[in-house]
Amino acid sequence: MSNRISAAELPADLAGIDLLIDVRAPKGRAENGEIAGALILPKPLVEPVFSGPLAAVPRDARIVVFCGSVNGSGPVVQTLAGLGFTNVADVDGGYAAVRERGIA
Repeated sequence: MSNRISAAELPADLAGIDLLIDVRAPKGRAENGEIAGALILPKPLVEPVFSGPLAAVPRDARIVVFCGSVNGSGPVVQTLAGLGFTNVADVDGGYAAVRERGIA
């Protein structure tokens, strides 16, 4: 039930995005950089963090997830949907597409 969007659909200033989540591995972030304001959250911690510390995030919050590939972000979208989040998407092209869009 992945809701994939293109980087072109992301507002350059991220207006309307409640959470931008980076689920890339530390090596990927070290080699390629990070997006300012993105929540860095390792994939295995998504469920415990959104069931615990971030449990108060509204279930209709606009959440966009990116990784180095859709193989990383797609399952995270499914995990969040399974936790009841209704407005979650991952970015086609991942981090590279977000950067190309000019979001830094």
